[in-house]
Order: sequence, then structure tokens, then C-alpha cells
Amino acid sequence: MKPSFASASALAEGSVVAGASVLETRESLLRGIGADADAVAEIRARQAVLEAEAVVLLAAAARKAHWLAGLEGGSLEHARRSLVAEIATTLRLPEATAAQRIDEAETLEEFLPHTLDALARGVIGYQHAQAVVRQARTLPEAARGEFEVAATAKASTQTPTQLATHARAVRERMHPESIDVRHREARDERAVWVEKERDGMATVVCHLPAVAAFAIDDTLDHLGRALRSPDETRTHAQLRADGLVELLLHRDGDTAARARGITANVVVTVPALSLLGRSDEGGELQGYGPIPLETARQLAAGAPSFLRILTDPVTGQRLSVGRDRYKVPADLRAAVVLDDETCRFPGCARRADRCDLDHTTDWAHGGETSLDNLAALCRRHHTVKHQTGWEVKSGEARALHWTSPSGARHTTRPPDHAAPAPQPRAHQRPRSAGSGPINLPDTPPF
Repeated sequence: MKPSFASASALAEGSVVAGASVLETRESLLRGIGADADAVAEIRARQAVLEAEAVVLLAAAARKAHWLAGLEGGSLEHARRSLVAEIATTLRLPEATAAQRIDEAETLEEFLPHTLDALARGVIGYQHAQAVVRQARTLPEAARGEFEVAATAKASTQTPTQLATHARAVRERMHPESIDVRHREARDERAVWVEKERDGMATVVCHLPAVAAFAIDDTLDHLGRALRSPDETRTHAQLRADGLVELLLHRDGDTAARARGITANVVVTVPALSLLGRSDEGGELQGYGPIPLETARQLAAGAPSFLRILTDPVTGQRLSVGRDRYKVPADLRAAVVLDDETCRFPGCARRADRCDLDHTTDWAHGGETSLDNLAALCRRHHTVKHQTGWEVKSGEARALHWTSPSGARHTTRPPDHAAPAPQPRAHQRPRSAGSGPINLPDTPPF
């Protein structure tokens, strides 16, 4: 019997004993490492079994949603959206991930029984199963059985990456359509998106036709090499990155024509005291988060105009047109977008400036066009609110209390915009209680 986690740890801890030779100690430690690795492998196998159980349950939930859609007045599109929202909020997953897990569960249960069985026995992990599903779902249903057998022949001895490579090759051989037809369809999935990173950085991801992607990569490589010089301190990777920024954003010289007529909209919040040099508090980039103060100051210095936001002088909350008009005026829209930052549906992270503004209590039912009754909802969740069984009610401090069709409850609130307590600068020493009065300036900012 393999050692448990506790016994494996005890073996490692007790391996170095008085009088033991270096060789004996090394062998004992290596045995302990092996025992720990075996224990982790057992845990991974048990996790695979649980993942298989989750697959069966998710597939069952999808069938129930389809049955609901078949009832009188039902809609398959709305039932599916509601199902995805239910799973996402319950599991605290992004909706794209929830939708993917549901699709994978349906494919595994209906078309890939051997893969699901291997997962249920702990022979492969869920990443292995995903690699098979990713290729199988693009094949005609009649071809998936043969594909699965060939793709998973060595799955138990392969890493997920190795299996993905093998499955992709098998799929290419078995697909009945030509590569030309498939490429025309795949091009419809081209997209660009941004992934947030730490320390004021982000990653731009481009999903493009292979020829275009490799051409861009080669262009950046040539540009990086051309910028090299004896005095250049930047690495090749940094030169490539800076070259991309210049090509896309530079407004002068040869690249001006590329950007003519295009203006990037960037919303940055900078404390007034920081701009005046009286505080070290950094700025905040809408949709991302904190950015360095130096960057925020540079953006503020080059801003063609400033958006003034009126706030409550006591609470600091951004303010309200009642029922005088349905359409949201620009200044109120700006207040909602800046207060919400993202879509207010549970778990959704779509930027508020790319969302609809929704009257939580419908205008037709007496709802006002006010900050307290408006919320940013992306088009998808705006539709979910009005076309499915999801319900929402306003709460204190612009909280939204959501209830799913199955009765699950979720609450979303705007981010906390309260300014942090000011911190003394590194070279300043806080006054002690008996050090005398503190002299404040007579004019703002205080």
C-alpha cells in the first residue's frame, strides 16, 4: 500500500538521522519524494473521477434546459442562456467557462463514451478529455467514434499537450471537408482581446489566420533587429513589444496614416492631490485597476479635456433626472459607468462602457432615470433579465439582488470607490500627540 500524505511527510522528515551517511540520507529523501509524487497521482485520479461525475450532472442539466425550452412559450436560446447563467453563478465561474463546460459535458456523454469512461476510472485527467473534445466537436457526428478510438489510443501515457497535438493530427486526417472550406469557416472566429496582468501590465491576445499571425510575428522580429545598436539597452523581446506599440499607436511620421481618424478612449482616475504633487496615491485605469502615478500624470498632462464628476460631499457617492425623461443624459451615463466599472450581472466582467444601461425597476412600471435605478448590463445579460426567469431588485447603496429561475440568490455591488486613508510620505515622520498643533493651509486643497 502506498504511503498517505502524512506518512510520506513523516518519512521525509525522519530521513535525516544522527549518524546516517550522506548516501543513506540522499536515498531516504528520494524515497520520500517518490512517495509524495505517488500520493499526488492518487489525488489526481480521484479528482478525475469527480470530474466525470460533474460531466454527467452538467449534461443532465442541459437536457432539462432543453425540455424546458420545448414547453409552451419556451425558447431554446433563452433557456440555454439562463442555464449558462445558473451554472456560472452557482460555481462562481465566468460564463464563457460555464458554457464551455456544459458543451464539453454534452459532447463527452453523447459522442465520446470511451473518453468519459477513461476519465471516470481516473486513467486520464480532465485536461486530456478537453483535448479530445476540442477536436471531436469540429467533426461530423458520424466520424467522432472512429476519431475517438484513434485519438485516445495512447492517452494514458501522454500529457494533455501531447494528446492535444496527436488529436489535432488525427482530426486533420479524418475530416471529410477540405482544409480550404474549414479555414473559411475558422476565419469567422478571429478576434482580439485583452487579459489583465499584474503590476500595471496586460496581454493582448490575437486569434488570427496562421499566415497573418506569422507575418505579424516576422514583421516585429525584423523591426526589433533593425532597432538594435551598440547603445541600445533594450532586449529583443522589448524591442518587438515597443515596435508593436509604435506601429499601432504612433501618430507622427510614417505611421500617421495608419491611425488617422482613430482615437483610443482611455478613462483614468487620478487624485487631484497626486496631480499637484501633494500625494503619492496612484491612478486607476478603468477596466483594469491601479496604474503607476507617473503613467497617470502623463496621461492627465496630455488629456484634451477633463470629465467633471459631481459627488456627494459627505459620502463621496456619485449623484442623479427622475421621471422627467427616459433617455439617460451623458453626465448620468458617465456616472453609472464609472461607478459600476463592469456589467452588474453576477460574475460578469465586461467593461461598463461597453454595456447597455438598464432601469432596474422598468420605466414602464414607475422606475426613475436615476443613479440608484440604473445599472450597466452587457447585451447578453440585459436579454437574460428581460427574456428569462431571472429577477433583480435594487438594494442599499446600489446593490442588485438577483434571483435565478431555480431560486438561487446572488448579490452584486459596485466596487468600493472610497479613497484609502492618506499615508505619510517616506521622509515624513508622523507627529506625536504632544508635538504641538498641525498647521493647515488656508486655501484648498487641504
